[in-house]
Amino acid sequence: KNVLAFSLPYLLSYFLQTLYGMADLFIIGQFEGVASTTAVSVGSQVMHMLTVIIVGLAMGTTVSVGQAVGCGDRKQAAACTGNTVTLFLGLSLVLTAVLLCLRRSITAALSTPAEAVEGTVAYLTVCFIGIPFITAYNILSSIFRGLGDSKSPMYFITAACVVNIALDYLFMGAMRLGPVGAALGTTLSQAVSVVVSLLVIVKR
Repeated sequence: KNVLAFSLPYLLSYFLQTLYGMADLFIIGQFEGVASTTAVSVGSQVMHMLTVIIVGLAMGTTVSVGQAVGCGDRKQAAACTGNTVTLFLGLSLVLTAVLLCLRRSITAALSTPAEAVEGTVAYLTVCFIGIPFITAYNILSSIFRGLGDSKSPMYFITAACVVNIALDYLFMGAMRLGPVGAALGTTLSQAVSVVVSLLVIVKR
């Protein structure tokens, strides 16, 4: 019972993160042509791969914090949290810089159709700038899970999904920003999830 109660919110959180790319594709298909839809499709695959890597790395934090909390060692739990924040802050900044430099190479490596290249590059540029937010959300979520709370991260990402869909309709529907609008919606909604996470931490 405890395993199910803990793991189901985690699985739902991961599914909702996957929903980001699906929502972008569904909405841009209503307002843009094939080239823009292809650009978002290719860009979403890259971002999904990055998210999976970050989630996997963040799992180590859940284990470390969970062990410290289970032993009643608050000092060790604090040390694990501090080390994680420092490590991933540096990692996210380096990753952002490297990927921004390689965005055209990545686009070419994925055999992106010529008419979708510029849209893909624009999408990836905005999303890569938002990597610190994606990293921050997953690290904060891993800390919550290490403390035994897997439901709060699910609520955070649910709020972010709702914001993402609303922003997608604003940027792609009303403002006609195409792939850039999809990327802005994704990035800003991730920022919202980070802000909500931090507010909950401060409140507690």
